Amino acid sequence: MDVERFAEEVFRTEPRVRFVGVLDNSLRVLVSRMREGVQSLTSDEDDRRWLVLVPNILIDCAEKLSPALGLVESVTIRYQNLFLVFFRLENLTIVLSFEPTIIRPFMTALSETMRKIGTLYLR
Repeated sequence: MDVERFAEEVFRTEPRVRFVGVLDNSLRVLVSRMREGVQSLTSDEDDRRWLVLVPNILIDCAEKLSPALGLVESVTIRYQNLFLVFFRLENLTIVLSFEPTIIRPFMTALSETMRKIGTLYLR
C-alpha cells in the first residue's frame, strides 16, 4: 500500500482536488496533504482533530442503511467555502476537498430552490 503515491495520483488526475486524506479503520491518518500551492482554510490542528473523527462517523452512519439501500457510494458536505467528499475504499476512508464552486447540478439547483422557498416560508 502506497498512500503517498495514491495522493499524488489523485492530484495528478483530478486538478480540482485541494486536499487528500486517507485514514485506516483504526482512525490513524495515513496521509493528509494539501495540493502544492493551495492554502488550507483551517489550522493544521483543527484539520487533524476533525479528520480522525468526522469522516468515519459520517460514513458509518450512512452505512447503517446499506442492508436496505445498497452500498454507500460517497458522503458529501458542502460548506459555503469548501466542498468535501468521503469514500470508503477497502478498509480505508478517503477524504477529498474541492472549491465550493465545483458544479453538482442537481444538488446546487436543489439548494438554491430550498433557500428561495425557505426565505418565503421559514423566516
